[in-house]
Amino acid sequence: MKSLRSFLNEAFVNAIGTDDKAMALKDKYADQVWDVLQTSYKDIGGIQGKGFKNKEDMKSSIPFWKMSVKDGKVVAVIMYKGAGGRKSVAMGTDKSIPGKKAIMNMLPADIHRSFGEKSKGALGALMKTVPWSVLEPLVLKPAEVTKVTGKDVTPISEYKGDMPQDGKDTLAKYPELKPFAYIRNFGGEDHFKVSFGKPGIPIRK
Repeated sequence: MKSLRSFLNEAFVNAIGTDDKAMALKDKYADQVWDVLQTSYKDIGGIQGKGFKNKEDMKSSIPFWKMSVKDGKVVAVIMYKGAGGRKSVAMGTDKSIPGKKAIMNMLPADIHRSFGEKSKGALGALMKTVPWSVLEPLVLKPAEVTKVTGKDVTPISEYKGDMPQDGKDTLAKYPELKPFAYIRNFGGEDHFKVSFGKPGIPIRK
């Protein structure tokens, strides 16, 4: 059992919105969150998209930061936008054991009160952490993804190109995902994705 000191030194910190309190938290943790995301996305060309041009863009454009903080250090984070509901748009860890444990604890709750695209490491972590019997009612079909997000996606069954290698590997390991998997093009490249969760739930303080 964890000691009281361990509990006191480990906490979830939510920075929501743009009021003084939220912005003070974002100012305090921006450097650490930025470093965590850079570390987490460096193997796939870095984190991209609106809100991640730099730290100032992140502070002004990403309304909800959910951080796991241990001994004053951000070890894991999930970032949300209010697009069709509370949508997770990025996540990462500092690669430490506490960080990996934290994100594994965050993911099961995350899919019940938000939605978001998953791929590569994040998709693998979700499939390993949450039983398929729990995930299946929460996985979105490609047509639902388009309806909720307004983004054009191509179901795997209709895709004519050479599927990204991570998609091939994922479907070989988790064939149950095939009816839900899709390809979305952004940055001029095709990306393999699967969306999970509950759209339409607003971000609340």
